[in-house]
Amino acid sequence: MTIRTESSDTWRETNVRRRNSLRSSNLDTPRNNGETCSESTEADPDQGEKGSGPFGLGSDLFSVMVLMVLYILQGIPLGLSSSVPILIQNKIENYSQQAAFSIVSYPFSMKLLWAPIVDCFYSKRLGRRKTWLVPLQFAIGVVMLYIPSVVEEALGNKGGELNIAVLAGWFCFLTFLAATQDIAVDGWALTMLSKRNVGWASTCNSVGQTIGFFFGYLGFLALDSPMFCNMFRKEKANTGCVTMESYLMFWGVVFIATTTFVMIFVKEKEVAEDEENESCGQTYFNMLKILKMRNVLWYTGSIFIIKAAFAPMDALSGLKLLEAGLSKDVLVSLSAFLIPLQIILPLIITKYTSSSFPLQTYIHGVLPRMLGVVLASLLVFYGFSYRSYDATFYVVGILIQILYSVASTMMFVSQMMFNAKVSDVRMGGTYMTLLNTLINLSGTLPQTLMLWAVDRVTISSCVNYRYDVYHPPSCYMQKERCIAADGKCQTDIDGYFVLIFVGLIIATFWRMKICRRFQSLQYKAVSSWHV
Repeated sequence: MTIRTESSDTWRETNVRRRNSLRSSNLDTPRNNGETCSESTEADPDQGEKGSGPFGLGSDLFSVMVLMVLYILQGIPLGLSSSVPILIQNKIENYSQQAAFSIVSYPFSMKLLWAPIVDCFYSKRLGRRKTWLVPLQFAIGVVMLYIPSVVEEALGNKGGELNIAVLAGWFCFLTFLAATQDIAVDGWALTMLSKRNVGWASTCNSVGQTIGFFFGYLGFLALDSPMFCNMFRKEKANTGCVTMESYLMFWGVVFIATTTFVMIFVKEKEVAEDEENESCGQTYFNMLKILKMRNVLWYTGSIFIIKAAFAPMDALSGLKLLEAGLSKDVLVSLSAFLIPLQIILPLIITKYTSSSFPLQTYIHGVLPRMLGVVLASLLVFYGFSYRSYDATFYVVGILIQILYSVASTMMFVSQMMFNAKVSDVRMGGTYMTLLNTLINLSGTLPQTLMLWAVDRVTISSCVNYRYDVYHPPSCYMQKERCIAADGKCQTDIDGYFVLIFVGLIIATFWRMKICRRFQSLQYKAVSSWHV
């Protein structure tokens, strides 16, 4: 089962006065901090009169469409980088190589280090956000046109050996460019939309990034799969419809064409003097002050703990099914049917998530997600036990992934809505980027740790080795020696199940002991989140 990692898992400047007014009207009243960890009965405050046109967007319809396209493009490099672990799974020697490649997601988690620079330095002639957005997207397009043959060779598709360092280096650079583009788009989203429709910034982020991610991830893996492509061919073939080389080149052209359109036809509002942000030095100083705030520490720390609990599922389940013999083509074909659900879910969940109390939805997603972990681990156990897959297995796998996707999206959408509400607009996109990247780091660090640890906590032994070998080799440390002695490594206890069990214990502790304090954060005055 393919599980979407929250590499991104991220969302989002109406002007300073409008945003401060919106926040104070919605969140500036402290609530009861002693409420138990259950659904709030408070009613949402009046959100204002809706406009005309589709979804009541009125004149903001074009802006929402532009934001949607920008976030779709942002998701493409993220999705492509997420497809590489599937491509290399059967070529790697151990999961430490997967852990090494996982660093490609880190620029999204570390972008707060250069976010103030994006906010502080710009050309008034080009526009505050277009100063960065246009050259960054052109750069992504150029890189995608330059690296296709290099990536194919590093994947070992041209007769060479797998080269993790080259793959990680180029995809890490692409992710760095996309992460910096995200800072610019996050800031632009809040000034591009009116006060009434500023909440659509998070919807554009979630839906757009989801579409882009799946075009780059499942879209590529499906089109690269002979089995999937043969469903639509009159004559069967042993190759997919595209290769990584051709897919990268296609999106490189799309990036350049779309960026040219944005540069020429999308105008940016001029920055008023009273809306300009503080100096870069002051912004970095404020970031340090924010990182010391009790609310921020509790909020990000709580999310780190619960994400660590689900990290074994997110990082390992799909790879373990491949290891158990499930065909990559089958895995991709099954996951492809869930693409519409992944696109629609954020829209539905956004509609039914309280804009005043979004953490309620986050909390409600924990138990279903835990159930999804249990069911998925049983599915992996079945795969290793029988290595036989039929229609029943596929249907059960799809149902489990639907459950897990709904719960994950509930948590993702609600946390982004909360980030948008408590962010201090005086810091431009930097405050929201700080929260988003801390949360992203909460997802990427545990997943890298899981990939590194799974082999180390696996208990295995060398069996059927030659009688003249005095000490049986360790299968983890000396796998080659076991094979050289005509032996075979036999797994006694797979580290995946150990990590899943530990994760469930952590999630149970979070639900019982941390949940109430986490919930109370949404009732605090918005001013308590500002420097």
